[in-house]
Amino acid sequence: MMRSPYQSPPKPPRKEPTRRFLRLPPPEMRQKHRGLWIGAIALAAWLAWSFIGSDSGVFRISTLKHETDALNRRKADLAVRVETLEQRRKAEARDPLLEERVARERFHLVKKDEILYRYKDADGDST
Repeated sequence: MMRSPYQSPPKPPRKEPTRRFLRLPPPEMRQKHRGLWIGAIALAAWLAWSFIGSDSGVFRISTLKHETDALNRRKADLAVRVETLEQRRKAEARDPLLEERVARERFHLVKKDEILYRYKDADGDST
């Protein structure tokens, strides 16, 4: 067997292989990444506040929806109440005894062969 006059370089002593994901970047790169992380966190905080906590956020929209629903229910209840009161007013307006009473009290009308007595008050008004 023939030996070559050239020898290969000696092998370095065997160490545990370094893992790529555990290596830290150089310090100047860490400073650059720190600024990016701070910016990203600030942006995320602002977006969270604007979507959740502001006047146009999720909580405010939910509160306004509940308030709108409550107001719509109250509006429907009041519409029903107005309708019943209007029907009662129309029914009372057609009541002949009520019409006669109003004519007697407000306009001082009397039936045939009735006598109406009116007295003057001390201040000059007649009742």
